[in-house]
Amino acid sequence: MHFSQLRTFVSIAREKNLTRAAAALNLSQSAVSTQLKGLEEQFGVALFERGARGMELSAAGGMLLRQAEEILVACSAMQRSAEALSRGATVSVSIGLNTDPTFLRISATNQRLSLLHADLKIAFQSSETAQTVDALRNRILDIGYFYGTFQEPDVLQQVIAQVPVCVAIPKKFLQDGQRISWQTLVALPWIWVNDQFPFYRVLAERMEGGRQFPARIVTATNEQIVRELVASGQGVALMREDEARPLVDEGRVVLWEQGWGTVPLSLCWLREMDSDPRIAAVRDVITYVWADRPLDQDGVVDNSIWI
Repeated sequence: MHFSQLRTFVSIAREKNLTRAAAALNLSQSAVSTQLKGLEEQFGVALFERGARGMELSAAGGMLLRQAEEILVACSAMQRSAEALSRGATVSVSIGLNTDPTFLRISATNQRLSLLHADLKIAFQSSETAQTVDALRNRILDIGYFYGTFQEPDVLQQVIAQVPVCVAIPKKFLQDGQRISWQTLVALPWIWVNDQFPFYRVLAERMEGGRQFPARIVTATNEQIVRELVASGQGVALMREDEARPLVDEGRVVLWEQGWGTVPLSLCWLREMDSDPRIAAVRDVITYVWADRPLDQDGVVDNSIWI
């Protein structure tokens, strides 16, 4: 399979006509026909059906077209990156990740940055929420994700999404069909990160009504450790709903009181760097990636899992 064959495939799909596709590619019609035939033989499927309206995509062609387009886009981005490197025009930007890359949509972010800003060298670094501002000030990060909001005069911030959080309870602590009160819940073992972790600020806000605060028995340093301990049935914890759902599907936990709370997912950068084109590029791409599929479209938890 050659790059030129994919270009031919995509061009015919757009033009729906061999003659027009050949003109668009600046090739002869016979050359275009030969490239298409070679690609179909290699794939083992017919990509088009000839009809009264011209060349129409076959079922197989329709399934393969998007992949072909993505390959061409990726090749173009790679070419631009190589050209930028040859000119010595590369600049770098460091992005802090406060949680797992999948949740933060890092793959989509990196792809779009590579496509639109080929001269930008991206460095992703792990950074806990509580450390993000100091990392900016110490020039370890240029821009970073964090949970919550804050008031720092030298730092700007932008809320990206509202993240639903929930109380996840290992099933081993409950009898089938048992309804559970807050008094019963706080008596169970809990897993904690630290008092400054934004999830637990949500808990503190809920406790303002005079509810008893849970006893802490295990302290974990990050969300991944919390998830592992909850999954193994060692304690109750506050978790992102999207992280708790797989544990529910596996029959390990149930969730308490639907709509329990949300935590902002935000970006921050130094005020003095606000006009830096690198910061603007990253901020715009991340905003686009999240606006393209808001968090509330990532799935809905079935009401039956809540107690």
